[in-house]
Amino acid sequence: MNLKKKYQLLLFSAIISVPLLLLSISIFVSVIYNVAFKNKNKNIPFHESFAYPTMLIIFLLSLLVLAFLFSKSINTVLNKVNVLNQTIRDLASDKKIPNIIDVKSDDEMGELIRSVNLLIERTTYRELELQQQEQIKKELLNKLRHDINTPLTAVRLQLYYLEGEYEEQAPVLESLYEQIQYISNLTNEFNIQSTETLENTYIVNDEVNIHNLIENMMKKWSYLYSIHKIELVYNPQDKELIWNSNELWIQRLFDNIFQNVLKHSQARKLEILIGNDIVSFRDNGIGFDMNSKGTGLGLKNIEDISKMFDIKYTLQSNSEGTMFSFENTQKNI
Repeated sequence: MNLKKKYQLLLFSAIISVPLLLLSISIFVSVIYNVAFKNKNKNIPFHESFAYPTMLIIFLLSLLVLAFLFSKSINTVLNKVNVLNQTIRDLASDKKIPNIIDVKSDDEMGELIRSVNLLIERTTYRELELQQQEQIKKELLNKLRHDINTPLTAVRLQLYYLEGEYEEQAPVLESLYEQIQYISNLTNEFNIQSTETLENTYIVNDEVNIHNLIENMMKKWSYLYSIHKIELVYNPQDKELIWNSNELWIQRLFDNIFQNVLKHSQARKLEILIGNDIVSFRDNGIGFDMNSKGTGLGLKNIEDISKMFDIKYTLQSNSEGTMFSFENTQKNI
């Protein structure tokens, strides 16, 4: 029986039961009074005797019992609604997935419970599927990290042997050592952060001296820039600029700019400025169309890292060159 018919029947029963209850009690009490008490009360009529108020009291008590029985039926539905409400809230929260709800009726409420149970089962399946995918990604990342570190170790050994033969190229070899260490640090960072997105990654922030960071990066990139005949100009007006950030990630941020200029700009000069709490990179290359969909992964990385560390990032580009500007909006330590 569906809920509509069930509660139509309940309402009809409530309407009919009240007069029937009153009639039944009045007849029952009247018969008892006439048989047992009327002669003793000098044939006083029923409606004038003590039996009449007694009949009313019995009727009111019976009415309360009847109301309790009807309300119990309604409370059963309300309890089911409350259980469904709490289950759906638990399902929408970050808590443990709720258990399946028992279906005890075949009405609309039972169908609703079955639908919620189906949602719970599907959510449980998706959670398990995501966990499996996460585990596979972690294993792939660990394998990739191992595959990267293995040749890096070999390259370090080869550089070690080359140091004795090419002492005059010591700055170049030192730059290569730094880049190998940087790649190794990146793989370790990916291993720690696993497969989380940038928005969900937990990062330990610390004081980062931007001047020292850029000076080290200039040493790392100067050899490649000199080969491509690109002039590197560094003008630090503020050598004490401190960002509350993560040094490795800020290095990744700036590395993307060095790489973009080297590969795509066709520039002859890259100027780096620090002043008024802003770090700027300006080249004199051919520029690019900022509205183009093919802006590349490098710019996407710059945007994502800037967003992750609350860095205000602006980009200007035209036929005379491109300028990146960064301002850390986090409160410095």
